Amino acid sequence: MLTNMSPGIFYPGTGPLHRLQARTKLLMIGLAVVVMLIANQHQWHFAPYIVAVTWVLGSIFGAGIGLRELWRRLSFLLMLVFSSLLFTFLGGSSSSPAVWTLGPWLLRNVTISHIALFLAIGCGILALACLLPPLAKRYRSRFFFRLLRSILILVTCGALLLFGWTMGLPPQHTVPLGPIIITRQRIWILVVSFVIFMALYTFSTLLTMTTNPVALIEGLTILLSPLRRLKLPVDDFALMALLGLRFIPTLLDEVEQLQKAQAARGADLLHGTWRERLQSFSSFFTALIQGTLRRAADLATALESRGYRSSGQRTLLYEKPLRRLDYLILIIFGLSMLGSLFF
Repeated sequence: MLTNMSPGIFYPGTGPLHRLQARTKLLMIGLAVVVMLIANQHQWHFAPYIVAVTWVLGSIFGAGIGLRELWRRLSFLLMLVFSSLLFTFLGGSSSSPAVWTLGPWLLRNVTISHIALFLAIGCGILALACLLPPLAKRYRSRFFFRLLRSILILVTCGALLLFGWTMGLPPQHTVPLGPIIITRQRIWILVVSFVIFMALYTFSTLLTMTTNPVALIEGLTILLSPLRRLKLPVDDFALMALLGLRFIPTLLDEVEQLQKAQAARGADLLHGTWRERLQSFSSFFTALIQGTLRRAADLATALESRGYRSSGQRTLLYEKPLRRLDYLILIIFGLSMLGSLFF
């Protein structure tokens, strides 16, 4: 899961998005953020979001990266954000006119207990099937299988608790459920929030996948260079950002090596009693922190031995003057995004 969501992994290529300078892509993302913040002030004005989604789709095809690889990095977070945004419908009252009202439903205690019992039995059987050796050994390395198994166990425990709670109440006691009020404002918040997150997260993912980390930091340094007049440590910030991007894949490799080393020694993070799992996780994170601090110390020693100083003028390795393609993309993107605010 961490590998699928990790930024900082660069995919070399020759697509149109790879040929753009890092400054161009950073300016496009910054302009998209500003336009979406302005567009959010006007309800039911979908033109900026339609234009942003169009540019996202065009950037995906211009990146030359497989849709399967991109979906691996977007699917989990997009589903997580969409599911969390659905809870906006469960909030309190709103001044916006209601489009659809569900409930309230008056459920008798005996009905709730029957539903909880059947749910506990059904989910318990499925959870038990997932824990049996044939399925557990075959799909134990797949994240979604482990997630489904955990959800089934949690639902079973929750249904059993609900069943036990209803047993202490009178059978004819009624419990109100709802109402769920769906308003125009909540529909707007759901749609806009999801589109904004999808567009900006996809843009940022494509930025790191199509831009060399050194080129990305060089472009960021050039854009932030006017802040040097305010005595702000632009170069130190750029160095920290570069080290953060470059160290993410390194730390993931460290995690993978530790997992293999512990598995070779008989340690299992996913099975056993809670005490055994806690001991395995504590030893794992202790080794991970030690390895991270060791790599940080080695990096600091390497920088000092090479005479690195944050002050002084540096030559650029990747960033060149903006070309015609950069100016053309910036002009078209700026005109389309800004023009969408007036349509």
